[in-house]
Amino acid sequence: MAKDRRRLNTICPYCFQTLNMLGFCPNCHRRGTADNGAPITLQPRTLLRKRYLLGMPLGMGGFGITYGAWDTETSTRLAIKEFFPKGYATRMPNSTAVGMIKAEYVAAFNHWLAAFIDEAQVLTSIAHIAGTVKIYDFFTENNTAYIAMEYLDGISLRRFLTARGGRLPLDETLRIMRPVLESLLVLHQYGVIHKDISPENIQIVQNREVKLIDFGAASIYNKSVSKPYIVLKHGFSPIELYRTDMKQGPWSDIYQVGATIYNCLTGIIPPPAPNRLGADPLVRPTFYNVRIPVVRENALMKAMRPAASERYSNIGEFIQMIYGEFMPPPLKIQ
Repeated sequence: MAKDRRRLNTICPYCFQTLNMLGFCPNCHRRGTADNGAPITLQPRTLLRKRYLLGMPLGMGGFGITYGAWDTETSTRLAIKEFFPKGYATRMPNSTAVGMIKAEYVAAFNHWLAAFIDEAQVLTSIAHIAGTVKIYDFFTENNTAYIAMEYLDGISLRRFLTARGGRLPLDETLRIMRPVLESLLVLHQYGVIHKDISPENIQIVQNREVKLIDFGAASIYNKSVSKPYIVLKHGFSPIELYRTDMKQGPWSDIYQVGATIYNCLTGIIPPPAPNRLGADPLVRPTFYNVRIPVVRENALMKAMRPAASERYSNIGEFIQMIYGEFMPPPLKIQ
């Protein structure tokens, strides 16, 4: 695509179309002089790396802020995530630079930032994976780091489930989850675990592609890096995400995939992992009249075992059992 030659102040910060002479957008019908009103977020039309024009914030999480953005070099809409750990980082007064809430946080922030950059490098190198949001670029600026990724126009699996009455049949569930599972197979081979898989982080885009999104909690599991943010989603997070003395790995993602499939089939969010350590209240999908072969139901229940040692240790085994197809040999866990 051609470089965008428009003046930056003529670009709508909401949809990135061209404002009319009165400063209104004929596409989204909003005034183009937007101020997001939040002191910690970058203001609309901030230009990063001399090419990425920021629009309005799309969301804020434990580790960062996501903005709508426009690539002026390729005339492409995308999303940009800024590393901004909640409770540790702040915006410097009258500046785009990130600072620390307390001086003693600087060393820890730099340690986490280095881990964030390592993970961004891996994710950028495997941007070809069809079932994950594509990472186009990463860079450092404003004393922090940024990831530029594809903008996905669609709905979450959660919203899709709600529109369908909260439940899906087995065949449809497996069709939706297949790209996610195949993406995890590759991610795990690169040592990356997602750690935040749930219907909220699976996006069904308008052309019916399915993408795994939000790698904010992702980590290289063979590196021990303690981070300031832990994403816990009760019912989807395995017990090792609640504990600091337990090893995380592909088996952690397998639990979350199992919980997501269970939720799709039954309409029920599984009990939180800590509640399952004694007398386990989780019942089999057939209890809710789900039509599922015994072999596949057994595979699903094994993926969701409270004890990590009792689950599948790699995603290939689980795919083979739940889909009944040949998959690559098991990945060795170091």
